Amino acid sequence: PAANVQAATTVAPAQVGDVRIERQGNQRWLVTSLTPEQLWPRLQAFWKDSGFTLVIDQAPTGIMETEWNENRAKLPQDIVRRSIGRVFESFYSTGERDKFRTRVERTPNGSEVYISHRGVEEVYTNAQKESTVWQPRPADPQLEAAFLARLMQRLGVSEQAAQTAVATAPSQPARARIVADQPAATLQVDDNFDRAWRRVGLALDRGGFTVEDR
Repeated sequence: PAANVQAATTVAPAQVGDVRIERQGNQRWLVTSLTPEQLWPRLQAFWKDSGFTLVIDQAPTGIMETEWNENRAKLPQDIVRRSIGRVFESFYSTGERDKFRTRVERTPNGSEVYISHRGVEEVYTNAQKESTVWQPRPADPQLEAAFLARLMQRLGVSEQAAQTAVATAPSQPARARIVADQPAATLQVDDNFDRAWRRVGLALDRGGFTVEDR
């Protein structure tokens, strides 16, 4: 009986209705039966209602990007609620900024939605703390997952079901490796062309690159 209880508590669906989460390593993405045309206005409203301004809004290429915003979750809870936003007095600055890029890819059965995070932090340039500069900080897969869960809720999934789906999406085994003894740096990927390209696109998004042609 104890074994049965353990099994029941560790298995949870990663799909709710026509929306599901897929995962590869620390990358997660949302799969839906909605077409990119149906999704786009919902994505616009989702980011704007989350307190962001869109600086890239390109439906034909499926790319949407927010401006740099301050992370409210890092401020004391008696100042603001835990959320993402940008309107603050400088006195309460966290010294960190985030932006998010949304990539929408068309599939035979609907769409895939990828959310990638970029972050910067403010650091002093000398020991006297007279001036500061902004420098990159690592992408945060947990922030990406949090916004995927919020997006699932926007598409009609309950908060608990969305969080469970994002947290328990099974990770697939590694499907890529470096190939040695090649004329140039070479990566072998065990995916078809479309899937491999989407994953390359997400990696480039996380690195802050903009794809102008493919």
